[in-house]
Amino acid sequence: MAYNRKQAKDICNKTEYALFESSMKGEVEKLPQARVQSGIKRARTLRDKYRDLHKRQRLATRDRTGTKKGVKPGTNQRTEQKAKLFAEVLERFEKRLKVLKAEASVAAKRASKKTAGKKAAKKTTVKKTTEKKTAKKKSSKKKVTAQASSTADAGKKTTAKKAASKKTVAKKAAAKKAPVKKAAPPKKVAAKATKKVAKKAAARPAKKKVASQASAFVSEKAAAASQRQRAQNTRSKAVMGHTSASTKRNQAKRDGGKKK
Repeated sequence: MAYNRKQAKDICNKTEYALFESSMKGEVEKLPQARVQSGIKRARTLRDKYRDLHKRQRLATRDRTGTKKGVKPGTNQRTEQKAKLFAEVLERFEKRLKVLKAEASVAAKRASKKTAGKKAAKKTTVKKTTEKKTAKKKSSKKKVTAQASSTADAGKKTTAKKAASKKTVAKKAAAKKAPVKKAAPPKKVAAKATKKVAKKAAARPAKKKVASQASAFVSEKAAAASQRQRAQNTRSKAVMGHTSASTKRNQAKRDGGKKK
């Protein structure tokens, strides 16, 4: 049976009773963990003290009385009661310490979970930010490469255009430097020759009249022979003009080929 306040007050002094009072229900719950631990230490020392004292007293009474147990009614009862009382005080303090430790562990777990959650949230945010940064860097790199490729293509196009323009300019310059002499077509040459012959024939009407007057005194055979001779002369002149024109054209072609 546990000791009550009245019994403890009868056998304890003021300091011992204060310790007993602080271990009672309703008071021990108010104490912090440090006060509970100090109460455990004091209660253990008092329990051990009165146990040892009761043991020594019992041995002394056994030697004095000659009994085996060393117990005599009315002797050493106060010391035994104190030893039992402080054993109960120690037990109450130890129970309270276990409760406080359990509560502290639960709080620590909650705090660790909160901190772990915060750390995980931070990690996720850091990952997201890093992913965004990497995505931005990749997009910027792609844009730069696309711009570089577009500028390179544009440069290639401009160089090709410049080369083509240079080629056309060179061709034009070469054409200006070496103009080709155009040869007159054979039809025009023949027409010119016939015109010359007609002019010459028109310039000599008087000779025809004289010939016609003379032909009156000449025989018909002689007149026919003279007409054939004149026709042959005119044809030979036309053929000679045509051949000279063709030789001139061939010579012009050969000269143009040598200049190229």
